[in-house]
Amino acid sequence: MNLTAHGAHLSQNSTSNQSTAPKRAGKIVWFACAALVITAGVIRYFQFPTFWLDEAFVAESLRDPTPQHIFAPLWHGQYFPRLYLTIIVGLRELLGYKTWVLRLLPFACFIAATILWARLLSRRAGRSLALSVLGGTLLLGSTFWLDQSIQLKQYTLDVLLSLIPFVIGDEFFSEALAGRRRKTQLVLLAIPCLFSYVYPISTLARVIGWYLYRGRREGWKVNPNGVATFAVALIVGLIGIWLTDHRSNFVTRAAYLSYWSSSTLGPRFEQGIGSGFRLLADFIWGWHHGRLQPLMILAVAPLQILGVCRVWRAWYARKSSDNGWGSRTVGSIALLAGTILASAVVAYPIAAGRLVLFAQIHTQILAIEGALVVAGLAKTRKPVLILLYAAICIVIGYSVHRYVDFVRSVPPENIRPMLTLINREIADTVLVHPCSGAQVECLPDGLPVDHISYENKFGTPQPGIKAWVLWTNLSDQYCRDWLAEARKKAISWQVVYEGTGAGLALAQF
Repeated sequence: MNLTAHGAHLSQNSTSNQSTAPKRAGKIVWFACAALVITAGVIRYFQFPTFWLDEAFVAESLRDPTPQHIFAPLWHGQYFPRLYLTIIVGLRELLGYKTWVLRLLPFACFIAATILWARLLSRRAGRSLALSVLGGTLLLGSTFWLDQSIQLKQYTLDVLLSLIPFVIGDEFFSEALAGRRRKTQLVLLAIPCLFSYVYPISTLARVIGWYLYRGRREGWKVNPNGVATFAVALIVGLIGIWLTDHRSNFVTRAAYLSYWSSSTLGPRFEQGIGSGFRLLADFIWGWHHGRLQPLMILAVAPLQILGVCRVWRAWYARKSSDNGWGSRTVGSIALLAGTILASAVVAYPIAAGRLVLFAQIHTQILAIEGALVVAGLAKTRKPVLILLYAAICIVIGYSVHRYVDFVRSVPPENIRPMLTLINREIADTVLVHPCSGAQVECLPDGLPVDHISYENKFGTPQPGIKAWVLWTNLSDQYCRDWLAEARKKAISWQVVYEGTGAGLALAQF
């Protein structure tokens, strides 16, 4: 009898160990992928690259900041949440005007957001090792996110704040909006509206997702006091960011809309229905790029479609989500739909990239939802499992390729490698390309010469000058034309350095 009991105990322990092994392996996968993403950001941060063009436009506002300047239209029509910029100004006053100081807070937001990103995806993947690998490598291959890891822009903060409502469980919203508790926390949930232009989309999408999910299962009745508290807090937050930001931003709104017209739904649908739908496809699948893009879309698009179907069927059948996931995926769909609506109504740009980084994780959540469908079918149809593993292998291959490419790449438009090459004994003048003025002017220590000439875009160097010619950002045609004209006028032209979007030449005119 004792031997039988002992054998049963051993069998139970063996089953328990088998069930916990994938969970432990899954945790290792999530830790490794998040650590790799953060490590790539750390490497880029400690390379101390100089500011690229968009960053330089913001950095110019931080040279000698004043409240009158910060809370007015920013230089070059930049949009940057002013209270967030004020915090960066505080760091600049405390630690000095240095590139690492100005990037410190955006980089800290990148680290915190990456941890929340991994945590949220891991919650959806649950104990499945296969789904953990899928979600972890989707994060690893998010190179648009890596590109923004150290940038002096608001996008890492946007992602961090937009993840917070989705990290919070359904119990909070049920108690606050349907019950009589957590009113103070509701007010706190609205405060980030003061710091982010896109946070209202995220928090409203989470609440709408919770309401649709709960209403179908438990009824649509809510507590009017809780809803009123939340609504008033949101309105106060929106009024606050209007006073600090939007009323100044509207001064340059026409230029902003013109610049981003190819990324907004209105102008694209005016070009034709096909153009509009291509933009929508780019919003969902444009996160994958490079030569493996078609394979990657082939792998994830069917999973995302299955994911939407799974969420719809569960909602319609009043089924509760597993693993305490709750209404989060309903909120993800609401967020994606809300962002598209924002593009149609207020012309918010939605082409995959830095402006909609807060939405990328929700396309990944839908892919995991679809993988759950395939994993369920595989229990009775084993060949289906091959399709799931094939999709996961494609995601692994794509993500590792993109990650390695990022780590091996040099920072774009980086002036720093040129500084040690400029020898004032050979030439004590630097001709700064007209498209590079902002990036040179925001250098903390300037250029190592006595004479700097900021050529305007309509002129080229005058005869009789021996100088270093420094250029960055040749994306516009007139920038390329100026450099070509300068090279044509030169008696001699020796390229000393040429990097990604940057170069230095020694020229005699």
